[in-house]
Amino acid sequence: MHSTTPDWLDRIWRGALVAEVCWLDRDGRPESMPVTPLLLDDVPCLALPYAQRNRAVALRTASEVAFTVTDARSLPSAALGVAAFGAVGVVDDLDGSVFLDKLLEQELAKYPPSRTLADSLLLRRENWWWLPRLLVRLDRVTRTRAVPARTDPTEQALLIRDDLGLRVDTVTIAGGDENRFELVSSTGDTLRGDTGPALALGHDYTAEDFERWEPWSLRGRLRGNELVVEESHGARPIPPRPLSLWERIRRRRRMEKACRGQIAAVERAFG
Repeated sequence: MHSTTPDWLDRIWRGALVAEVCWLDRDGRPESMPVTPLLLDDVPCLALPYAQRNRAVALRTASEVAFTVTDARSLPSAALGVAAFGAVGVVDDLDGSVFLDKLLEQELAKYPPSRTLADSLLLRRENWWWLPRLLVRLDRVTRTRAVPARTDPTEQALLIRDDLGLRVDTVTIAGGDENRFELVSSTGDTLRGDTGPALALGHDYTAEDFERWEPWSLRGRLRGNELVVEESHGARPIPPRPLSLWERIRRRRRMEKACRGQIAAVERAFG
């Protein structure tokens, strides 16, 4: 399928280090996660490791998905962020051949931790589980929307909700407590809120090495400019200390175990 990606979106996606993917699940629950933006045959793409297989399954069944670039560090100076909405295709690259041939070089340049797993033939053999990927392509762009960039990753977030379809805004967490937060739209507009579900997602990374790239989220119901929180995850700001060697080893083992388990499950399903 040929993409209808506008040239300006292609340039932004190509130059960005970090992006987000947003969608509504079958129950209308908003979802989002930070991702590394890649291009597959000039089409905006994600290459999710099999540890994120459940997210890929959800994206496969979503009626509409948004690929967004909102982190100011991934945008030209003073530029607005962008949200591109459309249909995605999800393909199992179980042997990792497409990823190796067309995407690995991009990932190594944008996401340094991947270098410790796949920057040589020896590493690729040792960490074979890192190469199989679920490829998520934004095959058809149906609409785009400019959104203000997030200049403060600690206090600014994406607001994802169902507003007669998938809607994405950038907001500032202006104040509140653990149960209620006031949100201020980055456009200065009053948020139209109801009792529907909403998700505020933020993320930040250590710019020099991406050793820590961590999301935080507030999930609940939007009432006007107030988010009534039902769940919260992650910490903001990122803890200032670097990960210890043991923490890095444990993180890698968790990823390896999750990837191996999901790869084995797919292989059993394919027979």
